[in-house]
Amino acid sequence: MVNAGLISIALHAGLLTFVAEGPPRFDIEKSCAGLTAQNSGIPRPQQACREDESKAQTTLAGRWESYPAGARNRCVESAGLVGAPSYVQVLTCLEMAKPQ
Repeated sequence: MVNAGLISIALHAGLLTFVAEGPPRFDIEKSCAGLTAQNSGIPRPQQACREDESKAQTTLAGRWESYPAGARNRCVESAGLVGAPSYVQVLTCLEMAKPQ
């Protein structure tokens, strides 16, 4: 029983370490797939999405260490709950979690 608990903790700690070491890596094409002018309301939805995702990825890379580890882990985990994860989702979550 004790060994199983230690493995679980080690695996959980490994996940936290992995996420906290650097910003996540997502597939921007998957994040933007399925967007159309009809469902997004913008004429070039996939191009605009790719640009937004790329900017958010760059911003996350520059600010990653300034966010608390718990918020980083929580935001990365929640970004993949519905559909493909998104840098914009993670950045928005982290910005909302920052103390004012």
